[in-house]
Amino acid sequence: MNRRCGLPTAFLSVIVAALLACGLVPSTGQAQPMRYKIRQAGFRVLYMAPMYVALEQGFFAQEGVDFAFQEISSGALGPATVVSGQAQVSDLDPLGIADLQREGKSVISFYNLVTRVTLDLIVRNDVIRRTGVSRFSPLAKRYAVLKGLNIGITRPGAPTDVFARYFLVKAGLNPDRDANLVQVGGVPALAAAFRSGRIDAFLLSPPLPQTLEREHLGQIIIRDTAGDVPDFKDTSYTTLFTSADYLRNNAPALRAYARAVTKATAWIRTNKAEALRILGQKYFQDTPADSLAISLDATLPAISPDGRFTEAGVARYLDIFKAIGQSVTAPPREGVLWTNAIVK
Repeated sequence: MNRRCGLPTAFLSVIVAALLACGLVPSTGQAQPMRYKIRQAGFRVLYMAPMYVALEQGFFAQEGVDFAFQEISSGALGPATVVSGQAQVSDLDPLGIADLQREGKSVISFYNLVTRVTLDLIVRNDVIRRTGVSRFSPLAKRYAVLKGLNIGITRPGAPTDVFARYFLVKAGLNPDRDANLVQVGGVPALAAAFRSGRIDAFLLSPPLPQTLEREHLGQIIIRDTAGDVPDFKDTSYTTLFTSADYLRNNAPALRAYARAVTKATAWIRTNKAEALRILGQKYFQDTPADSLAISLDATLPAISPDGRFTEAGVARYLDIFKAIGQSVTAPPREGVLWTNAIVK
């Protein structure tokens, strides 16, 4: 008998177990029975490190989550996997969520993963030599260097495409006339196209731009990871989303998933050397160790420590597109494109 409250200890154990199942009591750190099965579809970039580490360090298992990561060749493919039910979670920006909702797809973001745009723009050395542009040139000149170039993208509508168009528009250029946006494919295809000279430039989150720069094949002239573009800071750039039905019916699973991701993010910050070993051995074997270390240092400041959204951060991201004339009608308030219900 528990003498403090007068209830049988066995009865209390049942209550605690029920609360744990609902995600209302934190787990003990030991592996739990696998109560939830979650598949995530995503593009292999370094801001996915919390998910990789949560899997390898057992943080998902501690929360009772049977987790699998399905690599896709472009972030633009993520929504189809969630809408079709092939995956329960993927990543997308708030404008992408708004576009899906406008198409009648019932989706919502539940974890604010990346709080600034992390796409770095790398251009080939021959373009650098011909134009004289560098990272220290005025930002307007760095935008304008894209005129006439073959710019690699993963696929139309992906961030690699959207933000290349943003830079061209900011330079007063027409993306459909003043540059050639070449659909290449995923990370290996972008690397091969850049090395062969098929494309002159591309935008991507670390570590590929850093790897190619370390190979002396090009230079990163816009480092969004370092905040080179003021409009791209303090925004909800990459969010984790699910279907509204899945959130409504599986909130405990998403809470367990979110706790594991948050644990992994904190662990990476205090165990960087071990995190680099894990990431390098399994997920970024094609990235030299020094490039991976530089890339992780560039990426970590952009990863949210707790997954919480702010209305200001979502509004700031949507304002990027309004600035170039794109219609954005979805309000940035909670309950429309995003919710903090899972990370409270």
